[in-house]
Amino acid sequence: MKGKSLIFMILAVVLGVGLGVAGTVGAQKYIFEPPAQSSASRGVSKNTGVLLPIGEFTVNLQGGAFLKTTITVEVEDAKAEAILKEKDAFLKDRVNSVLANKSLADVQTLAAREKLREELINKLNEVGGNKINDVLFLSLVYQ
Repeated sequence: MKGKSLIFMILAVVLGVGLGVAGTVGAQKYIFEPPAQSSASRGVSKNTGVLLPIGEFTVNLQGGAFLKTTITVEVEDAKAEAILKEKDAFLKDRVNSVLANKSLADVQTLAAREKLREELINKLNEVGGNKINDVLFLSLVYQ
């Protein structure tokens, strides 16, 4: 009698564990599945342009802090990339000018970085003939 009850207990435990695992996997897959997001709602454009690295910049910020960042820009197409590669020195000069006139508060928050991104796009497009779609901060270190 003890052997049969031991077998039933082992089967009950195995069955319980199996049902628990299956229930957890099923719940994660069907109940807790995040809703599908469109590419526009994630902030990713469908047709990304060509990425052109501008370089790494280390500048003294207003107020004594410093900023070290690596910047890449998204340009319309390969033709625009070729044109902007020729103007690399002018693009770097614009980036340095914009960054050197910022304070630590101008780079610390997400909203401040978005404002900085927009300003850089505008200033770089003065040189780039409105061929720059976005500015990407690959790294951003400040102190």
